[in-house]
Amino acid sequence: ISGAAGGTMCAGMEGGIDLDAAATENQAFLSTRSVERQEIVILNDRLAVYIDKVYSLEQQNKQLEMEVEGLQNRFVEPSGLHLLYEQQLRELMKIADKMQVQWDLALAAKDAIVGQLEMIKAKYEEALENRKVAELEIEAFRPDVDVATSAWIALEKQLEQLEVELKFPQRVQKQEIGELMAQVYSGHSSSQKDITNKTTKHVDKARSVREEITSTRKDIQNKERDQDALNDALEAEINEATERYKTELEDLQARIEALETTKEKIAHHLREYQDALNIKMALEIEITTYWKLIESEDLRLSSMEICTEHMAIFSFKISLELPVLFIDRTYRDL
Repeated sequence: ISGAAGGTMCAGMEGGIDLDAAATENQAFLSTRSVERQEIVILNDRLAVYIDKVYSLEQQNKQLEMEVEGLQNRFVEPSGLHLLYEQQLRELMKIADKMQVQWDLALAAKDAIVGQLEMIKAKYEEALENRKVAELEIEAFRPDVDVATSAWIALEKQLEQLEVELKFPQRVQKQEIGELMAQVYSGHSSSQKDITNKTTKHVDKARSVREEITSTRKDIQNKERDQDALNDALEAEINEATERYKTELEDLQARIEALETTKEKIAHHLREYQDALNIKMALEIEITTYWKLIESEDLRLSSMEICTEHMAIFSFKISLELPVLFIDRTYRDL
């Protein structure tokens, strides 16, 4: 009973008890208490709802913490994969350096082979010039050979004519000798001397012709031997130059084939190097993508951690404020 109601009852007792006023005040007091009880019930219901929400938020917070821990364990920084990529890149760089060295050596070998090829071409052209000069010399000697051959043929004909002419004097000489023998037997000594002189003259003339024919034949044979020796020397030189050119050409062809093989190997190494560079670029792009994914996941996890911390702080404040509010309401009811 409040103090105002007590004062009213006391005043009524002094001047007479006012029952209606007391009943009215009691009714008002009871209605006030009923309203307060209804408010307490509503607050208790709201507190129960808040407690359920806090419990559910705590469960969600634990579930989110478990998810965050799982994601953190799942998205661990791939240090081993990064080291593997770095090792592969170092190996690819070593291979690229080796291929660059091989490329430089191949270029140097190519330049040397090109220089040797130029030298061989110069030697071949020189051999062709020497062959042309030899052919020109042969052509220059051909008139002399033709002249010598014509002279030899003319001398052969002259020799045949001289032999014919010599046979005729021999026959004449035999006849004259016969006549002279007859005259000898007849005693004509003067005629014998004349015939002997004529015979000696014809013999000397025949001997000189034979000597001239022999000398001409020797000259022709000497010229033929010289011509044959010159032809043999030129043929040997031409054959030697041809064989040397053939050998040098085969050597050059072998070097060209080796150079082509080296070129193909270099092209193959360059393709492998390009493939390695493409793999390197793809790995770098993949690594960059993984790093971006990891960074975005780290940002998302950090934002989830911040949200979880705010929710935990909010739930903790609610868990602290609601019991105080309930105690305050209970105390006021009492």
